[in-house]
This record gives sequence, structure tokens and C-alpha cells, in this order.
Amino acid sequence: MKNLTTLLLIVFIEASAFGQKADSLKNTQLQEVVITGQYEPQSAQKSVYKVRTIPSEVIQSRGAVKLQDVLNTELNIRFSQDMALGGSNLSMQGLQGQNVKVLIDGVPMVGRQGTSNEININQINVNSIDRIEIIEGPMSVVYGSDALAGVINIITKKSSDGKLDLSAKVHEETVGNEYSTSRGIHNETVGIGYTLKKFHLRGDLSRNDFGGWIGDSTGREKTWHPKTQLLTSLVTGYKGEKSNVYYRLDYTNENIFNPANFVQNEAVDQKYITNRFMHQVQGGHTFSSRLSFNGAIAYTDYQRKTQTVTVNKNTGDVRLSLGAGQQDLTVFDGLTVRSTFQYKVSDNITLQPGIDLNHESGSGGRIKEGTQSIGDYAFFLSGEWKISRVLQLRPGVRVIRNTVYDAPPAVPSINAKITLSPKHDLRVSYGRGFRAPSLRELYFNFFDASHSIEGNPNLKAEQSHSVNASWNWRVVEEEGMKFNTVVGGFYNIVDNMITNGVNPSNPLVVSYINIDKYKTQGFTWNNTLKAKAFDVSAGFSYTGRYNQLFESVNDVDEFAWSAEANATIGYRLIKAGVNLTAFYKYTGNLPFYQFDAATSTAVLTKVSPYSWADFSVQKTWANQSSVLSHISLTGGVRNLFDVTNVNNTAVSTGAHSVACAQPIGYGRSFFLSISYLLNK
Repeated sequence: MKNLTTLLLIVFIEASAFGQKADSLKNTQLQEVVITGQYEPQSAQKSVYKVRTIPSEVIQSRGAVKLQDVLNTELNIRFSQDMALGGSNLSMQGLQGQNVKVLIDGVPMVGRQGTSNEININQINVNSIDRIEIIEGPMSVVYGSDALAGVINIITKKSSDGKLDLSAKVHEETVGNEYSTSRGIHNETVGIGYTLKKFHLRGDLSRNDFGGWIGDSTGREKTWHPKTQLLTSLVTGYKGEKSNVYYRLDYTNENIFNPANFVQNEAVDQKYITNRFMHQVQGGHTFSSRLSFNGAIAYTDYQRKTQTVTVNKNTGDVRLSLGAGQQDLTVFDGLTVRSTFQYKVSDNITLQPGIDLNHESGSGGRIKEGTQSIGDYAFFLSGEWKISRVLQLRPGVRVIRNTVYDAPPAVPSINAKITLSPKHDLRVSYGRGFRAPSLRELYFNFFDASHSIEGNPNLKAEQSHSVNASWNWRVVEEEGMKFNTVVGGFYNIVDNMITNGVNPSNPLVVSYINIDKYKTQGFTWNNTLKAKAFDVSAGFSYTGRYNQLFESVNDVDEFAWSAEANATIGYRLIKAGVNLTAFYKYTGNLPFYQFDAATSTAVLTKVSPYSWADFSVQKTWANQSSVLSHISLTGGVRNLFDVTNVNNTAVSTGAHSVACAQPIGYGRSFFLSISYLLNK
């Protein structure tokens, strides 16, 4: 009842704001330029793909210190926490994160971790992000493996319009009601960019110190483990009239500390230490008005170290633990080579041939037989045909050679944009997907106090069929007001879906297994309103996830459905230089079926619903000529409803137990940050 009342209140506020007179805020411009999946930068309205954009203004207004702070109120994106490893696992369109491609400037990240085989998005420096572009639906033709559910492309800051760009930020935040020099969140960031004629240089450095959260734990243990991060990036490049090239280096160091209570005067503590170097060289050249080239070469060195020590309570002595699997260094190396040509056959027809080569290797004590590798090499061809002012088509095909698995002869896709009228657009897409299992799913063994998981080298590759559609209606487009509504739907079928399951030969161990068939379907409804000082958006989604027991157990539904609703309300006091923003999301219960062997029946279980809300106030002095014109303050409240755990009625199975309380957050927190920006 509390969640329903809150949802109705948010809808009422949105309806009230609808009647207000308007001005647009920068962060919801309908004509934003997008690049993900495009032949060249163009407005989102003209793109054949439906692209969601989150600009830097939104990231700043949220006082975000990690990427999850930005994405956790987006529709069709859910998060779950791995408390032992400190990771945040996401899902999109009801599909798990192993089917979501995470890119940095169009280059895939390497280093999936945790039981869900996902990229930890919270290891990305949120302060170096210019904007985030999200495409839901199959992107396997353009971006290959792992893009069955969609793509999240993180586009970083490159260079400044001015000659000198200097920024600094200090962020302080409580963790629930905990805050001191060793508790809470302490974040410091500095960035500098310089442009000299055609050359540019930029560097960003960020340090995050998360003191953990005690929660319901006692003694030395903590519910959320302390974590420190050092995130750095350096980019330098050249941009001429016809050619451009740049080199980018990203380095991540993360240290997660898991302290334990003393048992017989000894405690076993663990550290998880991550080091990731990501090198990129990207460039392009325009040969003529009809022919251009873009290329990228990237190499990633990812290391994950597990260090276990025994602490003596009486003497304070610390020594390495020699137990099986308690010391480990796992290394993943990834090489990506990607290049495309864009050729305009005519004003209405454009072709894009390209190659996409990816090779990944892994080694370490937890990798079966020491060292393993897998390669995915592809040629793809897509074209865009503007048949008329009404119809625009983009067919594509990808030919794949995988070093371990036999891929389909061709992976096709077709996207269409139909302009029904100046105010109505219809987008329809179909795509086939192919995903070979990752090295982690095939060969990685992970055993500790919280996990007993082993890889399965006998896995089959996933193949999928996906259909997406959306209708965009620009209801009002006037000088003082703009109102836009988008209704979308999706249907995904995945054959040989890879998930976790109990090892038949050892019920105490969880392994990766194939499910013969998995489906998701649903619809979304998003609305945006801009009216003078108000900026309002609200949406609703309803997602059905396939019940694997449907064909073998009587009297169960084929799909289990879950609802989501979100709203963002912004109000700007222009003369005062103050922005007020409230973010809200209702995440409905997540039902699923489990098989009860004792009664040979399917039992409906669920993760309970919850509401999440953030509120922030941003103050700038941009209209003043003093030094204050370069300073802004952002403060607010995160997790207004003080959510920590939600109930999970699932029954524990195997060694990978499902807890009755699923962690969501660490309680209501307050934050304050001060930023300095000089562009001269």
C-alpha cells in the first residue's frame, strides 16, 4: 500500500506539472545528437534505432559517484548486488547482464566477474563521462556477441571548446547514518584539458573511498564491504579537417576488503584487488563527400587478485592463509580491432562494410588447465536506404567465425523507421543473435565461503530472435511547451540460454547450464514534458519472463510478469541559479517458479517490490563575474525511502544459496559536493 500511494503521488505531481508554463532544461533536449550504431553523428529523432541518452547534466544533478547511481531509476534496467564480491549485476528487457554489451567509446570492456558473468559498471569513472547512450534490443550485427539485449555505450569527455579546461570536485556522503573520516563516501576528482590548434590533451583522476556499511552485522563484519578505487584516464589526439586520431588510456584500481569475526581468536579476512589497463587508438579519415573510414584498436589487461589472510586477535599477527583457493591471481587479456567504411552510393543509399575482431584469453589458478582463449572474428555489412520521406530501412548481416563454436552461416537484422506524419514515427526491428559462452562460463572455478561455482566446457552457444517496435508521438511542439510520448514493445526468444544450475553429479556445487528455451516480452511507455522552468518525465513498463517449468508442470503460467514505473521532475529557479530535481522508480515484485521435488509441483516465489527515490539541489553562480561563477554546489538525499533489503521467498538450493533478504541499498544517505569548472 505504501508503494502504491507513493506511485499515485508521483503521477499526481507529474499531472500538476503538465499544466505549468515551460522552459527546457539542457538534460532533456529532444534533438540530442547520438553516435551509437550510426553511420555518422545525427539527431536521435532521425536515427533508425531508438536511442536513449543520459547527458552529463543529469549525471551531475544526481551527485553520482558510480554509474549505478545514474542507471538505477531507468526503466527496464534492474540491479542486484553480489555482497561477497562487491559487484552490481544488471538486467535489461528481462535478460541478464551477460547479454548486455558495455562499451567505452564504442570499444567493449573486458573483465566479466561474479556469478552472473557481467561487467561491473561501477568500475568506470563516472566523472569522465560526457554522456551515456542506450539502445535496447538486438545489436548483434553491429556489435556482435553479448549484445542480445542491447548496448550501453559510455562516451567519455575528449576536449574542450576553449583552450583550457580545468575541473575539480569534492564529494562527501553518508552511508546510511554512518559518517566519519573512515566511514561514509569520500570522493575527490580533478580533470584538466588543453587544446592547441588541432591537438588536444585531457586527463582525469578520481579517488573513491567507501567505508562500507555495518547494517545488521556484528563485530568486525560488515554487510557492505569497504572499497577504495583509483580511476584515471588520459586522452590525447589530433583533429583536422579530414582526419582525426586519438589515444586513450584508462586505468582502474579497486580494493575491496572483507573483514571477518574472530573464531577461536582468529579471523580470516579477504581482499579482492582489481587492476585494469585499457588502451584505445581510434581514428577516422574522410576521403571524399561520399567515402569515409573509422577504425579502432583496443587492448585490455584485466587482473583480479584474491588475497586471504589470517589475523590473530591476541598478537595482531597477520599471515597469508594457505587453504585451497584462498590465494589467486586471475588474468584476462582482450584485443579488439574494429574498422568500418561508410560509402554514400547516393543521397538516399549508404553502405557500411566492416570488420570486428575480438580475442580474449584467461589464465590463473581458477582457470581450468591454466590458460584458455576464445576468438570471435566477424565481417558485417549494413546499409541504410531512404526509400521515401515515409520509409527508411536498415538491413544488415554479420558473418562470424568463432574459434570454439560453430556460428550460424549469417546473423541478419532489419530495422525500419516509418514517418507516419511530422509528429508520428514508427520504428520496427528484427534481429538474430549469437553468443558464444565466455571464458568465465566455460573454464572459471570459483569456491569461497559464499560461492561454489565451476565452469562448464560443454556449454552450447546461445542463439536468439528478437523483435522490437516503438511509436513516437510528438504531441505538442510549441515555443513554450514540448510534450512527447513513446510506446514500445519487445519479444525475445533465446535458445540454449546460459544460467546457473545445480551440478547433477554434485548437488553442493553450482555450474553453468543451458536452458533449452527462454523468452521475455513486454512493453514500455515513456513521456517527457518541457515547459519553461519545469522538466518532467514519467514512464511505465511491464515485463514477462518465461517460466522454464511451463512445459513440464501442469497449472502454471507461461510468463511471470513484473511492473516498473519511474518519474523525474526538475524545476529551475533561473534568477537564483538553482535546479531542483527529484528521481523516483517503483520496481514491482519479481515472480519466478521453483520446482518442489517433494510434491512434484511448481512453487511461485518472488522478490518483493520496493520504491527508490533521490532528491538533489544544484546551485550555480554562472551569471556572476566573480570567482563564484566557476563554482557549483550539489546536495541532496539518496534512497529517500530508506530501502536496505527486500524479501525473497525462494528456497535455497545447492551451494549457491538464495538469501531470504535480498540487499538493495544501505539506507537513506545525504550528500554534498562542490565543483569548480574553468573554461578559458
